[in-house]
Amino acid sequence: MKKTLRVIRSILLSALLFTIAAAGTLKAESFEIGTPGSPTGLVSGNSIVIDGAPSPGLIANLFAFDFLRSDGVIVRVNESDSERGIYTLLYKNCDIANTTRLMNDKELAEARALGVNPVPHTVALGAIVMVVHPANAIKGLSIDQIRNIYSGACTNWKEVGGPDRPIVLLQREQGSGTVETFNDIVMGKTPVSMKVITLFNNREIRTRINVTPNAIGYIGHSWIDKSVKPLLVNGIDHTPFTIKNGTYPLCRKLYMYTNEKPFGVLKRFVEYSSTVDGRERLTENGFIPVD
Repeated sequence: MKKTLRVIRSILLSALLFTIAAAGTLKAESFEIGTPGSPTGLVSGNSIVIDGAPSPGLIANLFAFDFLRSDGVIVRVNESDSERGIYTLLYKNCDIANTTRLMNDKELAEARALGVNPVPHTVALGAIVMVVHPANAIKGLSIDQIRNIYSGACTNWKEVGGPDRPIVLLQREQGSGTVETFNDIVMGKTPVSMKVITLFNNREIRTRINVTPNAIGYIGHSWIDKSVKPLLVNGIDHTPFTIKNGTYPLCRKLYMYTNEKPFGVLKRFVEYSSTVDGRERLTENGFIPVD
């Protein structure tokens, strides 16, 4: 809970600073072109503009205050999904695209056609977590069981050791890196049931699970709180240890993409997760630093 509160405070602080700046009451420090730390080349002058997946978006918000204080640079974070973040970068409307997956061949081809050279930066390790209502007696599921549930082959909790109740399926929207990772690892070539309910983001799935006792969904591990119950997958919990060593079946990496190799303040931002302060921010808020 303390970690969650730290995240919320950081997000609210970032939002407040952005609001103040937009009103013109807070001005960032000015830089001369070519000086160390110069934000020259940022799409919004003295602001780092970020779009994309919510999980690395949380990380960006955690880092935002440090960069306002050290560089006078405001970090503007929009939460959408990996696909939108990528195309916002390709059309040069943001400095950083947050993603929970690597760009695919189609996106890379479009980038080349637009004269963009996307460079990925791994900022943290993460995981997808299967979640149910806290009152659900199920403790864990295998990958095969999860596939059967999401394909529609298994429609009642009693088929996997639970109560005699129909299963309500929840998933993220198409374009989400979380959906693509889930489909790659769990579903393979098996199609998802037409009865699945699609929600916009991690918060919506978490909220719906909390008020729907029969539901199952999946969210990024940094969004777990007491309102939902995380499940073991293949008997393995999503701990920092199992995520780092790759034994947890639904591991993933969190990325920040830039156009070309970054320099100045942008370079320091995407590399902040490897610094002592950056790693501390990640760890205290439930993220897993990259070794």
